[in-house]
Amino acid sequence: MSDKFSFLYNDELTVLKLRKLYEDRGFKKFRMSKFESYDFYAKNKDFLVGNRIITFTDLNGKLMALKPDVTLSIVKNADNSADRQKLYYTENVYRESKDIHEFKEISQVGLEVLGEIDLFQTVEIITLAIKSLLELDENAILEISHMGYTEGLLDCLTNDIHLRNELHKLFKEKNSHDLIKLAEENSLPKSPVNTAVDVMSCKASNEETIENALTNALNTRMQDAVKEVSSIFSLLKKSCLDKHIRIDLSVTDDPGYYNGILMHGYVHSIPRDVLSGGRYDSLMSKMGKDKTQAMGFAIYFDALDRKLHVKNKAGTDAVVVYNESSDINTLADLCNTLEMQGISYNAVTKMPDNCNNSKIYVVEGNQVKEVTL
Repeated sequence: MSDKFSFLYNDELTVLKLRKLYEDRGFKKFRMSKFESYDFYAKNKDFLVGNRIITFTDLNGKLMALKPDVTLSIVKNADNSADRQKLYYTENVYRESKDIHEFKEISQVGLEVLGEIDLFQTVEIITLAIKSLLELDENAILEISHMGYTEGLLDCLTNDIHLRNELHKLFKEKNSHDLIKLAEENSLPKSPVNTAVDVMSCKASNEETIENALTNALNTRMQDAVKEVSSIFSLLKKSCLDKHIRIDLSVTDDPGYYNGILMHGYVHSIPRDVLSGGRYDSLMSKMGKDKTQAMGFAIYFDALDRKLHVKNKAGTDAVVVYNESSDINTLADLCNTLEMQGISYNAVTKMPDNCNNSKIYVVEGNQVKEVTL
């Protein structure tokens, strides 16, 4: 972008770039209130990050909540009559921070597609996720998985809900040691256990990962998941984005929320995902919208604070130093001249210690001197 945006912080500039990226693909900005009825979030607590919600009583006595999640609000308030809605947002949410045990205002940018999600639409969303990450880091990586693979594997292990939840937790932790132990204690079949361990420990290339996953698929659900991931990867190769993809079919998440593709985005020097999302038809169904498919992702700017919250350009082009003996007309003429020339300046009454390569003008009486520190 041009120098006229140089006054922005990098996070603000990044948001503008992301907005352009999404609007150039036909996404429309979705605006929402900062708060909703507490009852709405209480009914959908299973889908929230953390269990605590900031509440307050409205003037009419109704209990309200500061918005802890964007996707729930979009699902609730979006136009249900539209065949397909392509929406993006730049919003703040209020919830417990992952890094510190306290409430935090977290800036998010993301997009959601509600309606029919075909293969092309899936690839478009993943493509935009990758390009969003590349606005943050040219070496960013998007990790792709599929809920169908892990859930299909769990289908082969047990039908017991409690045991399945325990196994699911171990999958999320990539804890193959305790998974083997739990399987032995409950006499679970060895073949799917071995497959689970292999998938968790797989460090192969994306092509080899897909080939191995298809070879080890134990049922149709697993096969369909691998075939979808393979089709997506092939299409991403056409746009030369495959080098920013890492396929890991052992990654899983809440099956009550997600039901298909999962995404987690990573950038250099930040030890956690800064982007997450995926296919969430399960959420739509639980909110009474059985016939609506949905997929999206969010970028969490709280994780990017140290990386982005710096000025795009440090300081001003010039510093004007004056004092009580400076001629006011000379000072005004100098500042007007700088402004007419498009030169940014900071007028101060004390010589700064560091001017970041700015030109320095000192007004002494009716004389102007250019000095160098």
